Amino acid sequence: MKLTTSIHSAGFAAVAALLAACGSGDGATGTGGAGGHSPATSVASTTSAASTTSATSSSGGAAPLQPAALVGEWASAGCEAYDNGMGGKNYLTRDFKLTETTWHLDVALFGDDKCTAALFTSAIDGPYTLGKLSATVAGATEAEFAFTKNVWTAHAKMLADAFTMAKCGAAAWQVETPQDVTQTGCIGVAQPIAQCPKEYDVISVQGSDLYFGQRLASLCTLSGRPKALGQYPVVKK
Repeated sequence: MKLTTSIHSAGFAAVAALLAACGSGDGATGTGGAGGHSPATSVASTTSAASTTSATSSSGGAAPLQPAALVGEWASAGCEAYDNGMGGKNYLTRDFKLTETTWHLDVALFGDDKCTAALFTSAIDGPYTLGKLSATVAGATEAEFAFTKNVWTAHAKMLADAFTMAKCGAAAWQVETPQDVTQTGCIGVAQPIAQCPKEYDVISVQGSDLYFGQRLASLCTLSGRPKALGQYPVVKK
């Protein structure tokens, strides 16, 4: 694929690193996955378990997080900055809405360090499950975030053109017109759902902060499950 210098430097490389920075979400993903996974509705049933890194069992030992501890809305505290692999930075925000069984992540990628000039956004939905305590990340719980829908919106023409060239979605891209990329994936960042139906992650609640796993490799396989927590938490709203 031949890209102009302006597309590559100002947008395309940033897209390629977006979901690696998001964690599920987060996302990724795969797509932002929940971390960014996850990339990623406020419900009154949130319990006091959300105020601890993990619940405590009756025997006094650590126990995995339960879904009730995640219910609600969790969002970036500010503009998050990540290395883009080209000597620069990507800037983004994440907003998760979690129930006891489902996750929704809105990720926005920006062209400036104040997160004011949006380049593109991604809205990801799916179910999730929580598992056992992580054997490698202290206080974290293993989690699996599945994908049912991933919709991208280009807010800059250079990205709309790049998505069209990459054959993301089913039609040519227009600025500010959402398009579903669930089946096709997009430029190797959002993987087709057939190739990445879910991500293997770790999560930790610390006070009002929710951390997803550090995204150094693809989370689409069990071997890619993170070995550490990510740089930025999302904060309970």
